[in-house]
Amino acid sequence: MIVVRTTAELRKVLAEPRDQGKSIGYVPTMGALHEGHLALVREARKRDDVVVASIFVNPLQFGPDEDFETYPRDEDRDLALCEKAEADIAWLPTAEELFPPGFGLIVAVPHLSGVLCGKSRPTHFAGVTTEMTRVLILLAPTAVYLGEKDFQQLVVMKAVVRDLGLPIEVRAVPTVREPDGLALSSRNAYLAGAERQTAASLFRILSQLITRLRAESGAVAAVLAEGRRALTEAGVDRVDYLELVDSETLEPVGEATCGNRLVAAIRVGSTRLIDNMEV
Repeated sequence: MIVVRTTAELRKVLAEPRDQGKSIGYVPTMGALHEGHLALVREARKRDDVVVASIFVNPLQFGPDEDFETYPRDEDRDLALCEKAEADIAWLPTAEELFPPGFGLIVAVPHLSGVLCGKSRPTHFAGVTTEMTRVLILLAPTAVYLGEKDFQQLVVMKAVVRDLGLPIEVRAVPTVREPDGLALSSRNAYLAGAERQTAASLFRILSQLITRLRAESGAVAAVLAEGRRALTEAGVDRVDYLELVDSETLEPVGEATCGNRLVAAIRVGSTRLIDNMEV
């Protein structure tokens, strides 16, 4: 595996395979890699000739009171895992590399970014879309691989690629879970003891709600109210949201139909967790 740290190095390494018409699969990560990230790399390995995985903790997507400084970082471990998953190139740019002095571009999709997580994290998605758009233009991959766990991010990035007419395919990869159902996340490292057990209740309760929605498609409001109560009773400190939404517009729906998404964000102690399931 080749490790590069600058855009110039990356372009040089990719010049030959690009000239040969080889496909390039891109897996964006913020490091602190887990099986969810590695599933993206392995999917890219199956489908593309060259696999590039980036490791970059994007400062633009963190709010002023969020965990940018304490976000878990372990470069040596992450590189070893990338190599084990058979990435060809690991790209570790700096913030100065991606956002040089004078950089002032903002890429935003307000109608998709201002809902759900965007309500409590108003600057988050503009940070994601700005960084991701810059990287996609610099890298020009054939495809980018994103996890369904971050479902709103997936929908937003599909809109960016579509609206800018970028010749890149956005490929979604299913959520990878712990044995008890908890969606894998780098922030799970913050959980311990009773908080970890409480966090696992999110998957269990979402599963129960999906079963009810499939049986009672018109009872959305009642099912969601029941879900909020169940999460609170399970020890969740705060339910940021629990909604049934259209999978493309992210707008709330009043009747469950095939393809809708049940989406949730909760707080367990100081840790914010998200998850979603398809109806």
